[in-house]
Amino acid sequence: MSEEQKIETQSDVPEVGYLSREDTSITSSENFGSDSGKNTAETTADNDSELDSSHSDVSSEALPNPSVTLEEPVLPEWICDELDDELNDILPILLRHVKGKRGGDLLGLMMPVIDFDHNSKRRGKLVVFAIIKGEEQDLEWVRIKRRLLEISYRNQKSIEDDLTNSLSMAPFLRKAKVLFERDGISSKICEMAGKRFKQGPPHTSINERIMLKAECYHWVGKMQELTDSPDRAKFVLPSFVEQLIVAWFRLRGLWYVSSSEEFQFIFSRDRVFAEGLRDIWNEEDLKEQLELLQRLASHVLKDIPWPARID
Repeated sequence: MSEEQKIETQSDVPEVGYLSREDTSITSSENFGSDSGKNTAETTADNDSELDSSHSDVSSEALPNPSVTLEEPVLPEWICDELDDELNDILPILLRHVKGKRGGDLLGLMMPVIDFDHNSKRRGKLVVFAIIKGEEQDLEWVRIKRRLLEISYRNQKSIEDDLTNSLSMAPFLRKAKVLFERDGISSKICEMAGKRFKQGPPHTSINERIMLKAECYHWVGKMQELTDSPDRAKFVLPSFVEQLIVAWFRLRGLWYVSSSEEFQFIFSRDRVFAEGLRDIWNEEDLKEQLELLQRLASHVLKDIPWPARID
């Protein structure tokens, strides 16, 4: 066979293995690219878009916006209607101070009834109860503008225990105003104080009655010993009057009231005792004051026996 025939024979024979492998690989790659490859590309693009959107959402929520400022603590709407302009200016500053000091430990802020005489130029102190977490008890005095404020930091359990055992906490908190609360704790304490107030103070035993009488006449004896020192006697006089008023409330089963309402409260229930108190403060002679004190003591403590003698 000549060389030209060999060349023609070789050119006529197709390279089956090579062409088939090449065709098969091309066909498979085309099929993969048309179906699976396209789906993979679309899925990858969707995942990338979801990740981008999630990252953008997280970044928009997590990163602070410098143009947004934190809101100031907002007081209830009743503040502007029930209180004067002075307290409307003071209470937001007070709330911001307490929240800034206690942070997440603050559970409530209550303001009892304001105790001062509206007809007098003298302004009394403002008492506020801050309910906090934990067992800590603290007392803080602050001055805002021209008012002196007492902030009592107490936990919920101690206030509830005082409502049960104390003779002054229930009337003190029964009309308290809720300035701030979390989980309704302040409202719960005010409701508890109202129920405790309706139950009335605990009954006085005979031993307590005798103790009240002995305490009052102890101060009468102090006054008699100081007749030669009028200045010292006048210094002791308020302590005796205060003890006598305490005995009057306890022996009649009444809750204590604020000092601004005390005289009017007593006058509406015992006019003789109220007029005697007024005469004591108006009298300047020490002997006359002592006689008035003895008469008032016998009027308030007349039905109580003396302590038993054991000597």
